[in-house]
Amino acid sequence: MSKSTIKKKNKLLSLKKLTTRYKVSVMNESTLEEVYHTRLSALGLSVLTILLIITTILLFSALILFTPLKGFLPENVDEDLRENVAVEALQIDSLTEVVELQDKYIDALKAVMSGDVKIDTTVGKDMKDVLLAVQAQQFKEKSEAEKEFVRNYEEDEKFNLMNSAPESKSITFQRPAQGVVTSFFDPGKSRYGVDISTLPHSSVSAVYQGVVFNSGYDFNSGYYVEIIHPQNYISLYKQLAGIYVRNGENVKSGQVIGTMYNGDKGTCKHILHFELWNENVAQNPLDYLVIE
Repeated sequence: MSKSTIKKKNKLLSLKKLTTRYKVSVMNESTLEEVYHTRLSALGLSVLTILLIITTILLFSALILFTPLKGFLPENVDEDLRENVAVEALQIDSLTEVVELQDKYIDALKAVMSGDVKIDTTVGKDMKDVLLAVQAQQFKEKSEAEKEFVRNYEEDEKFNLMNSAPESKSITFQRPAQGVVTSFFDPGKSRYGVDISTLPHSSVSAVYQGVVFNSGYDFNSGYYVEIIHPQNYISLYKQLAGIYVRNGENVKSGQVIGTMYNGDKGTCKHILHFELWNENVAQNPLDYLVIE
């Protein structure tokens, strides 16, 4: 028998299997009576399944296209409806901002009535100005924890042997940041430090080891850090974009304590204001460190 004959015979057998009809009966379990029956072949069952799937797809398509469900499709949303939703969302955000502002204003009035804020700082100002004045005064005031820390530190330093060490010549201060001095020390003009123009996002480092005893945010000079060093030296860093230290934290010489602005923050730009004090007397930073 040739190979071609065998192939034809196999095809006929496969076709016969597909076209062979089978009887499917539904019978009553109690009486064994045949209730319903049908005859299906494998080919017929496949065709019936495909037709059922196509019919289901057509029904769902018609249900979506010819009923109100069509409006829930993203591409069929009414433009006016979209606009109204956007407008209402903006109105809700505005109302939320107004409510928050009024709540802060009420808190500010409470602070004024309780005497925590001076009345003359709020005269002739609108709501936002009052809030700024109250928050500015709160930033300037030290907390009780900060005051207690400073008192304890000063009490401990009375008997610290570092106080009897040689003068500042024994301390080697590092420069707080790389840059160029643009404003020099001049106490006669109330300039108690120097301004250093740095590159955007430059790091600011502690000039010497010490303890952070005051840090926070000021509306006029941005973030600031004050560090107390041995021999009663205090270094002050202003106009920072952010700080990485907390009150009471020990810092090492050269440790990064903050970063500068990127140059888009109004008049602050990326200029570091640095001051150095000793025994409550402002010192010329250029006498203690070299800034290129």
